[in-house]
Amino acid sequence: MEQIVECLIAGGPQHGLVRRQLWDSDYPLPPVLACADGELCAAAARRPAGPHSNCYLLLHPRATGSEILSMMAVLAGHSASACVSVRH
Repeated sequence: MEQIVECLIAGGPQHGLVRRQLWDSDYPLPPVLACADGELCAAAARRPAGPHSNCYLLLHPRATGSEILSMMAVLAGHSASACVSVRH
């Protein structure tokens, strides 16, 4: 079944960006995203955002500890409505 997922990026050139996309929940792997610099951001955490939606924290390979912690705080404060976009 398809659902809308929100991908919050920690680190890299798109740090703080939220991308919303359709995702097949029956697919066995979490989403990944290619950043503008060509690096792949992999899912590190997931937070339910409603009955048919999830928010994933995607980590850039060169994300710093402070970038990861700041985006984890955003993910923790995530409401059922949407992730908040943060730019540093």
